[in-house]
Amino acid sequence: MYKSTRIHFIYTNINGFHKDTYSFGIASIISITRSYGYSANISIINKREEYSKVIDEIKEFYPDIVGFSVVSSQYQFIKELAIKIKFILPNVLIVCGGLHPTLFPECILESSSIDMVFMGESEESFIEFLDKIENKQDWHNVSNIAYEVNGKLIKNNLKPQVENLDQFPAPDREIYPFQDSIKATGFATFIFSRGCPYSCSYCSNHAIAKIYGNKVNKPRYRSPKISIQEIEDTCKKFPIDKILIVDDIFGLDKTWRKEFCELYQKRIKIRFMCVLRANTLDDEFANMLKEAKCYRVSMGVESGNDYIRNKVMNRNMSRKTIINAFKTAKKVGLETNAINIIGTPGETEEMISDTIQLNREVWPTTSGVNIFYPYKGTVLGDFCFENKLVNEKLYNSFSFERRDTVLKYPEKYKEKLRYYQNHWEEVIYASDFMKKTILMLKRTTAWRQVRKIGRYIKTMS
Repeated sequence: MYKSTRIHFIYTNINGFHKDTYSFGIASIISITRSYGYSANISIINKREEYSKVIDEIKEFYPDIVGFSVVSSQYQFIKELAIKIKFILPNVLIVCGGLHPTLFPECILESSSIDMVFMGESEESFIEFLDKIENKQDWHNVSNIAYEVNGKLIKNNLKPQVENLDQFPAPDREIYPFQDSIKATGFATFIFSRGCPYSCSYCSNHAIAKIYGNKVNKPRYRSPKISIQEIEDTCKKFPIDKILIVDDIFGLDKTWRKEFCELYQKRIKIRFMCVLRANTLDDEFANMLKEAKCYRVSMGVESGNDYIRNKVMNRNMSRKTIINAFKTAKKVGLETNAINIIGTPGETEEMISDTIQLNREVWPTTSGVNIFYPYKGTVLGDFCFENKLVNEKLYNSFSFERRDTVLKYPEKYKEKLRYYQNHWEEVIYASDFMKKTILMLKRTTAWRQVRKIGRYIKTMS
């Protein structure tokens, strides 16, 4: 049944680390919102200069509610936008979900223009909220929300995490411009699970477990049949030749991954990539992935220094485990991508050299690096703020997430971090003349133009 309440969602990816503009959080909320008969629209912002365009879109759609999904690095932009939206539509309700308010609901106290934030998984709570608005009822007792009263934070109870993810519809790919995401990245993204049971200090999963009163954030899955059906349905609507499955760790559940890989091998003709944790990859799993048309796996090296990796990052993983995982992948013909982090508290340039050396030892097909970013609510993020290691001015100045440091390092060390972030693969593959030459060519305007023409030809074919 049609309902009158209208919701305009906004996703910001300003100075974002990832090119991909597809937010599974917003896409999932849009999907369930539409399934309950509510009208939804979305704007995506990649630059601050696009604020006026979004304001025009909001004026045209004239929503009752504006909804954001946000990570820490985007919250400053959202506060700016909320002020502008309230100026033109003073009666609109502005709400915000995502990891930042989930782990740090106190952020609501930083903005008088945001009416409330959602914490945790909020599909059910968001519908509860919409129904209150639709029926002109008070919304302040809705679960999973936090709001401000006279400068004080009010947090409502959290609903338990949903165990059966099949009860939710697939993320929206109609209102949400999924084709733009494919063009930006060259592949279609899917996610079939929520949660990771490991407690890496820089990651959100241990913090999510804590807010739900759990020891670990146990993974929950959409069934393999529903997952494969989602891929099939999407492939019918969009031209896709590569798939990336972005589960935190693909196939931790052995029964799930066996059924999924068998179905994928039979029903999907498109190769895929996935993210693994090195200690989960053995010969059986590697062969299973290869047979199912997986062609590349990403695994975290994170740090080549044992102290940083295991004591600071809480990875609890040996150097030997990492080396063996990359060997196992290569043995069956899987390409590999190594994920690394530099700039964690206490790390020295010598420790970064350990990471470079370990990457050279595992010799991945590709290697990438992030500069550590302190997310509030995580163990390592909170440590940085509590010990005044964060340059608050930089943190609040629309910084480049994971591409620059906001910690109080000497300028010379910051320059070194930036250099590694910009030239990581050239450093890793310095001994491979051909690979280094190609990497340098990829930085040229001519190379980018060739890639652009290639993508254009592909869309026309």
